Amino acid sequence: MIRKSLPFLLVFSLAGAPAALRADLRFELGFGWTLVGPSLNARYVNQYQPPLTPQPNYIASSAEQHVSFKGKTTYGMNGFFNVFFTENVGLQVLADYHRPGIGGSTAPYDVSVQFQAFQPETHITELPELASKGNLTETAFSLNALARFRVADNLSIGASAGPSVFHFEGKAGFIDYTSYDLVYDAGVYTLTGRTVHMVAAFGPQTKYGLNVGVEAAYEATRNIILALDLRWYGAAKSNLQMHLLEDELITQPLDEIEAAIGLGTLEINPSYFRAGLALRFVF
Repeated sequence: MIRKSLPFLLVFSLAGAPAALRADLRFELGFGWTLVGPSLNARYVNQYQPPLTPQPNYIASSAEQHVSFKGKTTYGMNGFFNVFFTENVGLQVLADYHRPGIGGSTAPYDVSVQFQAFQPETHITELPELASKGNLTETAFSLNALARFRVADNLSIGASAGPSVFHFEGKAGFIDYTSYDLVYDAGVYTLTGRTVHMVAAFGPQTKYGLNVGVEAAYEATRNIILALDLRWYGAAKSNLQMHLLEDELITQPLDEIEAAIGLGTLEINPSYFRAGLALRFVF
């Protein structure tokens, strides 16, 4: 928490600078809307041995499912505070928030079980592919060095870059789980199978990275500026442990299912590219 607050503490400490220095400072406060292209493109292989009850009739089983999760382009928002020490050079505190949806698909789900009835029997099922669903919630805080140069009376261009802190978490599905029951009644064996489509949560996680961007700004009035910027945010990928979410259709304890399928990690890329339209107030 302290590390996340450092950018804000640094900026606010400028307010306590000597009066002679403070007289030369120029401040800008603004907010904006962004179009975000996330880099999330993860794949997960769900491979395990489906259980069968009663256990003495079980011989062997297998299940394999390949799932892809891709981040969707979305809208977001940002806020920022700029401090200029000279006409062209300053510092920027920048905060971004967005919540892209998750798409993708699962390949056909193949599952089979071999069991002992009057003789060994094998049951094989292939379920059709599903569309993946979910979302990724992400917030990024940045402290940037900022340079800006006037190219016309009311137009300027600028560039900024610096370290960023990424905080993200999400949920995605579907991961399938199948279990079997073998019932013997009136001299007949009946096999029934049940498959549930599950959603898994991952995170929260905090990563450190960087951002770099360029902007064009139009001075609408002396105190109001409209700006368009393009910015890239980069951070290392993270392998996050998944945990199943509660669902009224799932009656078996979730920890038992997680152990049965060996629920693993999902590689999340928090990097993204965005285009932003901002409104700034100069004071």
